[in-house]
Amino acid sequence: MFGIRLMLLLAVMGGIIAFIADKLGSKIGKKKLSVFGLRPHDTSVLLTVLSGVLISLFSVGILAISSESARTALFGMEKLQKELTRLDAEKNAAEQEYNKAMNSLKEKNEAIAGLDRQIKEVNDAKIAAEDNLKNANANLAAVRGQYEATQGALVTARDEVRSLTEAREKLNADIENLKEETKVLQEGLAFMRGGQMMYRSGELVFSGVLQGGLSEEENKKQLNWLLDSANGAAKNHIGLAPDANAELVWASRQECDRLLELLHKAKGNVLVRVRSVANTVVGQPVLCGMEVLPNRLIYKNGAKIHQKVIDLNDKAGNPDQAFMSFLQEINQMSVKAGVLPDPLTGKVGNMNAVTMVETVTKMQRMGGKVRLTAYADGDITTAGPVQLRLQLEKAE
Repeated sequence: MFGIRLMLLLAVMGGIIAFIADKLGSKIGKKKLSVFGLRPHDTSVLLTVLSGVLISLFSVGILAISSESARTALFGMEKLQKELTRLDAEKNAAEQEYNKAMNSLKEKNEAIAGLDRQIKEVNDAKIAAEDNLKNANANLAAVRGQYEATQGALVTARDEVRSLTEAREKLNADIENLKEETKVLQEGLAFMRGGQMMYRSGELVFSGVLQGGLSEEENKKQLNWLLDSANGAAKNHIGLAPDANAELVWASRQECDRLLELLHKAKGNVLVRVRSVANTVVGQPVLCGMEVLPNRLIYKNGAKIHQKVIDLNDKAGNPDQAFMSFLQEINQMSVKAGVLPDPLTGKVGNMNAVTMVETVTKMQRMGGKVRLTAYADGDITTAGPVQLRLQLEKAE
């Protein structure tokens, strides 16, 4: 809109100046006026030229007054050209600096990537070194254990050699005394060896039935009860008083966390067996693992477990052997049914010696063929033990 108004203004102004110049030229021509001694015709031409000059000057003046861009184009073009030249030079310099910065950035990125690779390689080497260190520590512990065992065996062997040497020196003096001393020596050596070993690897320390699906606090209480009971069983195993202040059983944090997680997920009762994971001598803590198994019902109270007819007239055996064979068969059947045996002895229960003697005596009195039946004396679960109620009767 501004441009249209400016064009209209210039047109109107040019028409007015032309009109005025035409009127002046007509008057000058009619009156035959002369300026600067010129002829009237030349004066009219001069006036026309001046009017054109005025139109141009006014046009340029109006443009300069009305537009900053026009003023700049008319009077500041050379300055603009110099400014453009300077800006182009600065632009070229900036582009060069930018290219240099990009090249430097690319080099630094490549260096950073190289450093990252080196860091990764160093971390991998660190992890491998840590694994090697763990393996070396484990091997060192095993070697130390073997060394200690070897030293104990060497000391025992030296004692045996010393004792045997003394016995050989006394052999010529009194053979009977030598036999007696040798017997005492062997008994003492067996007792010493038995006293040194507390638990063998895999030996059962304690077993208990825990309830699954309880709260976290209740599960922690059950775990503490299990560890306390296992510690009490270990103290009883070596003859310490129950109130003795001794922590013999130790379980790793991983084992305890694993048991708590299994108790949280379990439904119903579970059997937990605390077992030694390594040979342990008296004076060392018993490192234990925890074996978790479902504690299902194997035999109900009063269920018949096994029945057998024994011929006491058979001269190939005797009542003691027949009765022990009967108990072994019950042991095998119970294990097959799901009762967990002792890891070392393979037995699922123990029978009172008095009951055994009474049963064998009764069999001998009855004579001939007898029928021996074993019933479950109470509910028997996976945890055991297998408690028996025996019934003896004459077989037809």
